[in-house]
Amino acid sequence: MIYYGMRLSCDVDCVNRALATHNLKKAGKSSHAQLSIGRKPGNGPLKENTLYIMLCTAKDRNGTKYPIKDNIMQVFTKFVSEGKATIRLKQPEQDICISKADVIQLKSFLNVLRQALQGKNLDSITLSSLAPASAKNIEKPKTNLVITTKRDYPLTKNFPMSLESLQVSECRMKRIDSRIFNLRNLTRLDLSNNSIEIIPDEISKLQNLSELKLAHNNITIFSPSVCLKESLQKSLNLLDLSNNKIQKLPLQICELVNLVNLKFDNNEMEVLPPTIGRLHRLQFISACNNKLRTLPASFMKLRLDSVDLFGNSFDVIENYQISAGSVDVPTLVECAARSIKKSRVPYSEEDLHLHLCRYLDSARQCWCGNYCFQCSVRYTSKVDLRRVASTVTAVDVQGGTGVPVEGFLCSPQCLKKFQNNPNAYWK
Repeated sequence: MIYYGMRLSCDVDCVNRALATHNLKKAGKSSHAQLSIGRKPGNGPLKENTLYIMLCTAKDRNGTKYPIKDNIMQVFTKFVSEGKATIRLKQPEQDICISKADVIQLKSFLNVLRQALQGKNLDSITLSSLAPASAKNIEKPKTNLVITTKRDYPLTKNFPMSLESLQVSECRMKRIDSRIFNLRNLTRLDLSNNSIEIIPDEISKLQNLSELKLAHNNITIFSPSVCLKESLQKSLNLLDLSNNKIQKLPLQICELVNLVNLKFDNNEMEVLPPTIGRLHRLQFISACNNKLRTLPASFMKLRLDSVDLFGNSFDVIENYQISAGSVDVPTLVECAARSIKKSRVPYSEEDLHLHLCRYLDSARQCWCGNYCFQCSVRYTSKVDLRRVASTVTAVDVQGGTGVPVEGFLCSPQCLKKFQNNPNAYWK
């Protein structure tokens, strides 16, 4: 079997253990490097088993060679799944601390090193020549890339796999390039000012993505399935959908529980998801110039730093209104649906008829936290946004900060409590 792990690009910090015996400390600073396993050029048969680890950096491209046989005390691999490992040498008294390595390449490299330490025959392995490293092999990986013209867009070569931040703007993209989904280190993706129409499910492959900016595109539907990807639920902090053509955010957007900043200015939104209050970490929300008439009652559960809802067509109400004086007894279908929503049982069109899926999607949340459907009473009440945010932008040119909220009451008990004290929910 041939292994391809004899050359490894990574960050390396060489720690001199002798300093510790003299109560001295070295300020740890890693540098990008290339590690190789091989034999010195020109070795004859007598030295065919003399293997070395060679460390090359930008300051020392010729490299420093460390013999392997009887010179490695220990290899620490506890954090190899994070791209980290440490090779402890006898002479010199140093630890070669590896970080930011590709996990697969690192495991392969350590596998070859282990075989060398065990004295196994490595004839089937193509070892490195231990020649001086080229500038390309030791240059620091590119982590940031900004493309603002179509002529700069890479068509014949791939994006650098080390990218952590990527901006592609003004390139008239109609769909997201599938090559972007292979950038596993990406934390920030900005595809604003293009012509993108859909967000594919493959975006969930970006498991470290914390910022997603898709402003100024042609997106009409934000797919619910995107929100159900566990990777995005854990990582996504900022979502910018401003200046698109979105009419409705899916209920499933409330599964992105780590969102801190949500922006969807200048869309065609008429309602917000009724369970938006589940986004407990949300600090900033901006929804200027949409078509919102009311806010869902759960919005008042949020504790925001800033909210901007200017330019919407909010209904004008003075106090509160209720649609009926009593709550109907729920049907068996609604009882089952309430139980499914309360227990958060997952469902899809593969499990249930499409009609039942849409019925479950229409769930309303009562101020008590339970869910309800047709058997409920609708209410609207006017509240001040200053109750939920430290900084509030006026919602109209008169400087008002009061908005109507809409909610539903699931039972006679909740209806009676609301009638006795309509403001109790927000205290």
